[in-house]
Amino acid sequence: MRALFSVIVAGTDVTSRFASRLESVSVSDRSGQTSDTATITLDDRDGQLVLPAPGAAVEIMLGWEGRGSGPVFSGVVDDIRATGGRGGRSLNITAKGMDTRGPAKEPMRMHLDDVTVEEAMEKIGKRVGLEVKVDGSLAQLVRRYIALDDESFAAFGERLAKEVGGTFKIAGGKAILARRNGGESASGTTLPTVRAAWGENLHSYDIAPILGRNAEKATAVRYYDRAAAAWQIVEAATGTPNANTRRVALTRAPDEPSARAQAEADAAEADRKSGEGQVVIEGNIDAQPEGLCIVANCRPGIDGTYRIEGVNHEYSRSGFTTTLELKQPQGTAGKDSR
Repeated sequence: MRALFSVIVAGTDVTSRFASRLESVSVSDRSGQTSDTATITLDDRDGQLVLPAPGAAVEIMLGWEGRGSGPVFSGVVDDIRATGGRGGRSLNITAKGMDTRGPAKEPMRMHLDDVTVEEAMEKIGKRVGLEVKVDGSLAQLVRRYIALDDESFAAFGERLAKEVGGTFKIAGGKAILARRNGGESASGTTLPTVRAAWGENLHSYDIAPILGRNAEKATAVRYYDRAAAAWQIVEAATGTPNANTRRVALTRAPDEPSARAQAEADAAEADRKSGEGQVVIEGNIDAQPEGLCIVANCRPGIDGTYRIEGVNHEYSRSGFTTTLELKQPQGTAGKDSR
């Protein structure tokens, strides 16, 4: 089965122009914090390729003949690099999901009082020209005071996501705050579950379903109760099997709702880090960060369900593969019942 690719730059389909020169396409999509990245490497032996304009829109689709193709990247041209030597010459075009030249990275000074997470995201996002989507489970959380002291919208989104248990990302002109470990997009759509099965589509695996150092049974956050004139502690269970210790946050929350949200966010993150791994499978555009991957037919204790932390698509003349970075083992993962 033949792998397919298509590329649109600045609204123009350049697939046919790239076809004879394309060496590889690499797309990296991680769960928040890091901008999506795409790199297109072209044979530049005669130096006749026209350089795309910085900031030009880029869309990439991958797939398989007979199955169709679909979008795996939407962003803008970020860097262009030419390399050459006696072995030949290449042109590398790198694109980012977030426009690194845009206002989302510009420091701001402002504050908001008594706002929901959705209101704060929308008001600040509007100032930098971005449409905002917030997961319904996070949208109505209230914050008494939010301040940006020389902080960019990108940095603010990442900070807020850690406080409320979310995953923040800017891609394709939108800012998205989805629930961490929720398995859904910010709009509430369930993300696809992919399969990595030995003897079927699995090329290789390297999985540690149990990481002892990261195992915590609960997390805790302190806050000062003004009415009781005393410090209080809010706890949240991680759900991680065979964990015995509690991790107390180093920072204090301003009130009980904030402390509870922070404790739950820390618990979700602790459970996520209780295991890790990587699988390489036949190219699959359904794989998305925060979705699930079912590992099968490897061995007892390894087979099970894992959260997808990152996705890397690699297309070249030799084929199309997808590498998945895995976290948060679930179900039978880490359990050998023999």
